[in-house]
Amino acid sequence: MKRILSIIFLVGLANTCFAQTWKATTATVTFKIKMLGSTVDGSFKGFSGKFLFDPNNLKNSSLSASVDVNTVFTDNSLRDRHLKEKEYLFNAGKYPVLKMTSTNIEKDGNNYIGYFDLTMKGITKNIKLPFSFKQDGEKASFQGSALINRKDWSVGGSTLGMSSDVTFTIAVNAIKE
Repeated sequence: MKRILSIIFLVGLANTCFAQTWKATTATVTFKIKMLGSTVDGSFKGFSGKFLFDPNNLKNSSLSASVDVNTVFTDNSLRDRHLKEKEYLFNAGKYPVLKMTSTNIEKDGNNYIGYFDLTMKGITKNIKLPFSFKQDGEKASFQGSALINRKDWSVGGSTLGMSSDVTFTIAVNAIKE
C-alpha cells in the first residue's frame, strides 16, 4: 500500500514539474507601421507555434512561434510583393521565416512579460512582449503586443517616410494537448 501511495505521489509531483502543452487552433499575427503619415496594417497567415505554459510554473514554461514571410498581406498586392521580394525589406527568398523563442517569462500582475529572441532576416535580437493568458478549462488564449524598431533587423533601410517603429500583435487560441 505504501508503495502504491508513493507511486501516486511521485506521478502527481512529476506532473507539477512540467508546463502544460497547448496546441494553437487559430492565430493572428498583425503589424502596424506609419508610412508617409498613414498607418499601414498588415498580417501574416502562415503561423505555427509550440506552447508549453503553466501560469504556476513559469520556470518550466516556454513559448515559440514562427510565421511564413510569404504570407504577408497588406491589402495592396504591389506592396505585398515588394515586402516579400525586395532585399532591403523581408527578402523572403533568402529568409522565408520569422521566428520567436522565449528566453524568460515573468508574472506581471494579472498578465505576463515574455522575453523572446526574435529572428528576422538572419538577425536575432531580444525583445520584451507583454501578454495575457486566459484559460477556460481545456481552452486558452494568449495575446500580446510589442513595439520594435524595424532597423534592428535591417528591414526597410532608411526608406523615406517609413517609421522605424512597428507594432506587432499576436493572438492565439489554443487547446490542451
